[in-house]
Amino acid sequence: MEQAEEDPGVADVERPGAEGVESPGTQEARDPGTARCMEILSVVGDLWTLAVVMTLEGSELRFNELLRAIPKVNAVTLTSRLRKLVDAGVVSRVTESRSKQSTVYALTPFGRKLLPIVHAVRSVALDLERSGHAPPR
Repeated sequence: MEQAEEDPGVADVERPGAEGVESPGTQEARDPGTARCMEILSVVGDLWTLAVVMTLEGSELRFNELLRAIPKVNAVTLTSRLRKLVDAGVVSRVTESRSKQSTVYALTPFGRKLLPIVHAVRSVALDLERSGHAPPR
């Protein structure tokens, strides 16, 4: 019977000759910055965050303009993501007092810092598509 390969992420399994070798989870426990970074990435690294940042790169937009511009997003998802991005300081939400239709969303200076990352992800996605290695639609 063939033995299954060990999962390197399992921290509580003793392996012969592994003294002094740290498991991946050990570094996170010692470095609170890693855990915090992962929390932040859960907001800024999300598919819909990338779509919103990409779409707002050129100009500020109203909610319905964003909804039409971002493929496959629905109103509930967009509302939720915009709230998270406003709370995280990535997107600003400005409402003029005369009407709700004048609410616009724009990238903050912090949100603009994400643009090089978004451009890199977009470039890789397009390269994968051209090479034929992109996931099926």
